[in-house]
Amino acid sequence: MITATARRWPILLAGAVLTAVIAYVAVSDDGVYYTRTELVLLAPSSTDYPNTLKTKSGSLVVTAGLLAKRMMGPGEPAKYASPDVTLIGEGVRDGWSLRLPDTGGQWASNFGEQVLFLEIVAPDRETVEQQQETLIRRAQTELEAMQREFGVEPVNDITVRPAPQTAAIYHVGGSRLRVLGMSAAIGVSCTLAVIVLLEYRQRRRDLPAPTLLAGDAA
Repeated sequence: MITATARRWPILLAGAVLTAVIAYVAVSDDGVYYTRTELVLLAPSSTDYPNTLKTKSGSLVVTAGLLAKRMMGPGEPAKYASPDVTLIGEGVRDGWSLRLPDTGGQWASNFGEQVLFLEIVAPDRETVEQQQETLIRRAQTELEAMQREFGVEPVNDITVRPAPQTAAIYHVGGSRLRVLGMSAAIGVSCTLAVIVLLEYRQRRRDLPAPTLLAGDAA
């Protein structure tokens, strides 16, 4: 293998250069900023239900789902085995989502809370803060507009508010040592695989052609 590697030194050099470039790009990544805000839908206060935080009903859950659909668009949301899956886990590096958590698992659906998860991922903290404020305000505006369209009197309005009022923003980044190690391992593996493949093809070409005997020719 050492002889083959020395003979294929241009491939070895190209693999080393590509590995170094990939490692440099990966290490240069400064990571992203992420936050998840829970938007709670509250029923209108009444004599029977003065504490709106404890009031739960199917209509609130349905309204939450309609609000999420209105803001996210008509596309079908992705179905996951756990409601704890995040945008970071999906590989999103810059974007946002608003969804009604589904606790039913991968094969069924169960929407039991009038809570929406607002998730935001962005390259810097300032963008996350700005989008968070903008989207919360938009959710409140969309909910009010939706109720006006359905003819709900303002006194009976369902409201939405973030809980907590200011969600924490986290910096998410990988380990640079692990990135360097994985880049080196993948680069070396791919380079050696190419060398082995070329050596195998070369040996196939160098094999002598089979000799036909007279009896075989007949």
